[in-house]
Amino acid sequence: MTQRQDLPQFEDHSKQEHRYTTCYMCACRCGIKVTVEDEKIRFVQGNPDHPVNKGVLCAKGNSAIMKQLSPAKLTQPMLRKAGTERGAGEFEPISWDAALDMLTARLANIRATDPKKLAYFTGRDQMQALTGLWASQFGTINWAAHGGFCSVNMAAAGLYTMGHSFWEFGDPDWENTKYFMMWGVAEDHASNPIKLGLKRIKERGAKFVAVNPVRTGYQAIADEWVSITPGTDGMFALSMLQVLLREGLVDDEFLIRYTNAPQLVINNPGKQGDGLLLRDAEGNPQVWDQHTHGVQSALSPDVAPALLGTYDAPCGTPVRTAFSILMEKYMVPEYAPEAAAKVCGIKADDIERIALEMAHVAFKETITIDTQWTDWAGRKQSQFIGRPVSMHAMRGISAHSNGFQTCRAIHLLQVVLGTVDCPGGHLAKPPFPKHIVPPIKPAKGNAPNTPLESAPLGFPTQPEDLVIDEHGKPRRIDKAYSWDAPIANHGLMHMVISNAVAGDPYPIDTLMLFMANMAWNSSMNTAQTMDMLRAKDDNGDYKIPFIVTCDAFHSETVNFSDLVLPDTTFLERYDTISMLDRPISEVDAACDSIRQPILATDRDVRSWQEVMVDIAGRLK
Repeated sequence: MTQRQDLPQFEDHSKQEHRYTTCYMCACRCGIKVTVEDEKIRFVQGNPDHPVNKGVLCAKGNSAIMKQLSPAKLTQPMLRKAGTERGAGEFEPISWDAALDMLTARLANIRATDPKKLAYFTGRDQMQALTGLWASQFGTINWAAHGGFCSVNMAAAGLYTMGHSFWEFGDPDWENTKYFMMWGVAEDHASNPIKLGLKRIKERGAKFVAVNPVRTGYQAIADEWVSITPGTDGMFALSMLQVLLREGLVDDEFLIRYTNAPQLVINNPGKQGDGLLLRDAEGNPQVWDQHTHGVQSALSPDVAPALLGTYDAPCGTPVRTAFSILMEKYMVPEYAPEAAAKVCGIKADDIERIALEMAHVAFKETITIDTQWTDWAGRKQSQFIGRPVSMHAMRGISAHSNGFQTCRAIHLLQVVLGTVDCPGGHLAKPPFPKHIVPPIKPAKGNAPNTPLESAPLGFPTQPEDLVIDEHGKPRRIDKAYSWDAPIANHGLMHMVISNAVAGDPYPIDTLMLFMANMAWNSSMNTAQTMDMLRAKDDNGDYKIPFIVTCDAFHSETVNFSDLVLPDTTFLERYDTISMLDRPISEVDAACDSIRQPILATDRDVRSWQEVMVDIAGRLK
């Protein structure tokens, strides 16, 4: 038996210290522990004491060291060298004071003449409350972030349907759910909390069904992998909905108490008002009361609404319940499991079985919590009823032209099963209350030297909310909130360059980009986009006269910029990550988060937050 040899010393821990901050490698906001040696980053680990990730860290988080050590980090402000063309990447250094004086003078002129000539678009910057506030105070309606080509269609679907959605807006009740369906989620989305959640449900014996064309790590540990044809998730969901409706496996009480299912809709084809909710003189939606056999306010706590039926309003207008429309729409052969199987690549028997499995768990394995509470109408209740079926969806759902409606279909499954905001179901995150739809409306116009009357982004609910002129033409450079894209709740960032170069709906003066590599990963055609950034008019002037890029790294877009302002890395600055910006809370707690500097900057760089505040102070 050989004597154990002492292992060599790989690390001199006496020279190391641990510093703590919040990760920036995705929007998950995991806590990280950064090991520093001689004021240089040594490696990155998860913070075991952090409530979000509890020490778990994905490969992206661990690779933050690569960003910090990247040779592509910008080191100083730069101005495109006189006489050189965009794309050549030839710059000369410029001081911060000179750079900000130049930018301030240009912005001051735009603000004093036509503020919308500034198009300000940001990537996944995680501080959209601040960048949006800056744009609002400047007075430009042309501000948005990356969500228009990411997953905002999915977020909007949830916000318009039930006041919250997947990803940052809500979570499964990991502790109590008994049946979990995951739709189109890859390991890089909320990966650490999801891994912890999956561990808990697997330990408890809950069933885990993964819907994904690709068998990734999540599908490998699922109890059932549903290998669906890409882009057909909506059909799968609606076919299961038909099974539930056909079998009467719906939560009638939930639908009547918490949804607009019993509300009356005008059924008068070709006439004014057709398809709109029937409302009284005060604007309250109406239901058919089974006690009085007449129309009553849906907001009255004493009514007994009919869930199905067609009626005549007191004025003689034919009406029917919203749930009747749902039944008519989806109880047709097109959505039968046999038809859906041909579209989705899933056996009809499996579609039927999974729908019935969910219903069994929802209605036969109910969670009941005995506790006193008061509902929205002031009525005293003695129990919470939990339907322990939960779902989660992400990019695989949103990255299709039908992503908005697909996500609504998945939420519809949750609604008819009564699994929304209940024990074992899908839980909303603070802050509360959850308005349906959020009451913010997008700013519709601007004036010189005047802040916007509302935020640049919002949630239209009627044609009057659209950002269009008196001729119905778009007012925004990206054409968000126009008839082209009426519910573009995060703008259409990927359309900015092509629209500006075409002068459609109008030319701009300055394009200001932050963390947005539009010449590469934020466009539909990189070669064409780079050509557009170089495009000139008949006078030889650039069609986008001035491009400003703020980034921590020398991206492809930097080479097409006229002025480059170098940002810090996330390990070199303070950040406030507020739930008022994006809903980063836990379902059982209202949470905010911060970042703090781990390392001092060794370059002539400034955080973009500080630069924005500086420019705001310079502008009059």
